[in-house]
Amino acid sequence: MANVMSDVIVADDNPLLVGVLSEIFKESGYTVRTASDGFAALTSIRERVPDILISDLNMPRMSGFELLSIVRRRFPSIAVIAMSGAYSGVTVPQGIAADAFYAKGSSSVARLFEILCAIKDEATRHSLRAEAPIWIPGVLIEQGDLATIAVACPECLRTFSHCLHAAKFLRTEHCCPHCLHPVQLAIVTPPPDIDKTGLARTAQTENISVPAYMR
Repeated sequence: MANVMSDVIVADDNPLLVGVLSEIFKESGYTVRTASDGFAALTSIRERVPDILISDLNMPRMSGFELLSIVRRRFPSIAVIAMSGAYSGVTVPQGIAADAFYAKGSSSVARLFEILCAIKDEATRHSLRAEAPIWIPGVLIEQGDLATIAVACPECLRTFSHCLHAAKFLRTEHCCPHCLHPVQLAIVTPPPDIDKTGLARTAQTENISVPAYMR
């Protein structure tokens, strides 16, 4: 049976991982485009909206946290799989705008195809979705110092300033001073090194046979 969701973008700063996934997906009948960070992924999405986006969370320039939040708001039809070697388990980490999660380094490629098959059910996908915060890049600040960022309200689109303190927090809520709409903010501090986590070293990685119903 022809797959109606076959256009995929893979975003990851690990070229080896991107190359392996691209070849596996292409052999399984998917059309695959790749991106090395969030900005490159958005450029590719604007050229042609994909059916599925698979994105690493820790990438340079624009992280997957921020990318997925933007995609959820601007391109809600895209089915999204977040992946990372920094998290484990099968559930989507809290606050991340994804329909499913793939744990790099501890999950097989076969598991990724199971996830792909599951998120193609639109009803299930939308029932699992929750409101996503606006993810913004964290800045390195000394204790007691302040940093000010500009935030665009997703409701009225006006910009307001928000002060970041040195306190360690991940998520916060701030009301837009213009329309009083509550805005969920999330701060992500870029990792010191790019994520080099690869696929789980299993037999499926070397020679995977994907059932027809997953294609």
